[in-house]
Amino acid sequence: MLFTLLATALLNIFVTSDINHDSPTVYSENKINNYDVITISQSGSLFYSVTNEIIDSVNKLNSNVTFIGRANVGIESVVTLSNDVKLSTLENYLYNISLKTIESSTVDYFYNDEVSKVIKNNQLVVSSLTAERYNLSINDKINLIGMNNEPLEITVGMILKDSELGWFEGVVNKDIGYKLGIFRNIQAIIWDKEINENHFVELYKNIKYKKVKYTFRESNPNKNWVLPTALVKEMFGDFQIKERDGTWITTEPSWREENIQAKKVPILGTTRCHRLMWEPLEGALNQILQEGLADTLSIKDFKKSGGCYAPRRINRFDAGGSISRHAWGIAIDINTKSSYHPRVVEIFNSWGFAWGGTWTSPDEMHFELRDLSASISKASS
Repeated sequence: MLFTLLATALLNIFVTSDINHDSPTVYSENKINNYDVITISQSGSLFYSVTNEIIDSVNKLNSNVTFIGRANVGIESVVTLSNDVKLSTLENYLYNISLKTIESSTVDYFYNDEVSKVIKNNQLVVSSLTAERYNLSINDKINLIGMNNEPLEITVGMILKDSELGWFEGVVNKDIGYKLGIFRNIQAIIWDKEINENHFVELYKNIKYKKVKYTFRESNPNKNWVLPTALVKEMFGDFQIKERDGTWITTEPSWREENIQAKKVPILGTTRCHRLMWEPLEGALNQILQEGLADTLSIKDFKKSGGCYAPRRINRFDAGGSISRHAWGIAIDINTKSSYHPRVVEIFNSWGFAWGGTWTSPDEMHFELRDLSASISKASS
């Protein structure tokens, strides 16, 4: 009975997607945009069991699938083709970048021939913001340190716009990813000439873990979207990190001294945040105070959770070594005394914060700064 109800719900989602297959599609190129596509994801990385169940489903459907990986790796140094050092790091410190991994056998579906060739040739495609930040040029050699702490030298083969890379800082093939210790997959992409209800029923029947997210065609963006790492670095600065215990890190002293400040703010008391955090944070807290909602927040939980600046990696799930926004001092964790008053979330949103309560892996206590223009606009008015 439960399966029937859920399958019916999936069919309803499918029917309301406004799909029209009355006229045949002409497939002029073997590119993903010429196909119907389902993406599957879950909190953190896909379980191995989910991955195997997806493969089993796709084989039964005679469709196509590829898996996208992602993880953070370190940059130790950059040298030119003539071995001149362009970038180096402090002793025991590394810069950190987010890499996407993709299978060489399917990369042609997602990129043009030139980009695909670079990826297949075991080279790195980097985003334009990343290239600018680390002074990278084509043919430079980057010395990376993988999640497995193994070093790997890789050549920059191409520089692309960030939007064309899906706001990853770099892309490599899966074989390079494995050498860097990147075995996790964050997304399965399934495609066929026509996706119909059989695909959803087969996937739902086979995938035992039900907390996966299906995305089909145009999905409404989450209003609590967050900035990609490249833009976080652009707005709030970049820093080298030193490992402490696998979760906690030490941020580069010069960046920390320039950007992290202590200040007393309404409701929460004294805390440490990024210097650009004060105006939106104080604005939101003052408005909460003025609207009589201060009693809904728990100061005790705020202090217990680490407050604002907390230099660490994301540790709620397998996040591939991602650096928490708390390491930049642009997020706060604060629980309510019962459940969040909807107006509290609205106020934080209006001051440029995203709320973690609607994410794939909900984090109800988390508010993260993503938009400085909101506080500038409010302050000026």
